[in-house]
Amino acid sequence: MLFSLYPKESRSELFGRDEEVNYVKRQIHAGNWVVVVGQRMIGKTSVVKVALNELASEGFRAMYINLQGVNSLKTLLNLMINEANRSMLFRDINASVNLTIGPLGIEVRRGARPMGTLLEYLLSIRRNTVIAFDEVQELASASPHLLKILGNVYSSNPRVHFILTGSYVGLVRTLLEPSPASPLYGRPPVEVRLMPFTRDQSRAFLMRGFSELGISFSGYDKVIDELDGITGWLTLFGNLHGVRGLPMNDALSKVMEEGAKIMVNELNNFLRGRTNRVLYLAVLEALKHVDRWIDIKTYVSFMLRREVDDRVLANALTSLTRFNLIEKYGEGRYRLIDPILRNIKFMDLS
Repeated sequence: MLFSLYPKESRSELFGRDEEVNYVKRQIHAGNWVVVVGQRMIGKTSVVKVALNELASEGFRAMYINLQGVNSLKTLLNLMINEANRSMLFRDINASVNLTIGPLGIEVRRGARPMGTLLEYLLSIRRNTVIAFDEVQELASASPHLLKILGNVYSSNPRVHFILTGSYVGLVRTLLEPSPASPLYGRPPVEVRLMPFTRDQSRAFLMRGFSELGISFSGYDKVIDELDGITGWLTLFGNLHGVRGLPMNDALSKVMEEGAKIMVNELNNFLRGRTNRVLYLAVLEALKHVDRWIDIKTYVSFMLRREVDDRVLANALTSLTRFNLIEKYGEGRYRLIDPILRNIKFMDLS
């Protein structure tokens, strides 16, 4: 069902992403690694899961790891061992130093270090395997070690292929734009960026979803005006209105309410550790009203009660763009990338 809130896992459940799925698969078959990037709720997980399942039917072993809340190599190692045991992938492993392999699966030897054990595991895979790390930026605190592992695997075991997803920030940016000192320098993953649906695609998405439910619906323009082409918000609206039976306006209000909580959490992740938090919040507040550089500077300077330096403002706009909170369009114009952001009182978060 199109309005199911679970990530899609088959092509028949997916809408409007055939080209992206096909491209991911072509890159994996060609031996390239892939990073699927895009804003929150855009459908990255669904694209990856569909691609994984189809690759599994084309001769690959497939593993999906959700990294939400994972912030250490030890936790990542445990997740991968558990998944290998659950799906019988351990049968394709030939390791003996830090790992023991028995008829029931893999066990980590007492005293084994996570970094060396994880590397041994990945280097010991004997069949073509594609591993998906979803929301890889969660591992940013462990990124130097993870990058060394990935660089080693890339050089030493061509049977292992990675699909990574996340916001274009931190570790993801390091993967896509590695410095000369990075283990992945000269061999960055291929980027697949998911864009919001066009207005016509959004209408077709909603039409198909309501058709599946046998429901007549006519409020397409209002819903699209409010939610734009963000797949997750359109899906949540369809589920609330079409499946749960909330009136249209109540369903829209609920999407805005729940969406604001998610986006505030995402924003707090971005702002964590930044000394100029108020500046970023002021820029986001300004973009609810203006879009040109000079007007943004004027608006932000007024809110902060001091003139903002051009370089400081440029750095803030660049950082917000890389995090998929805003986007640049035209000549020197910026806008909020997600319609839900328009309903957040940013200065209340300072």
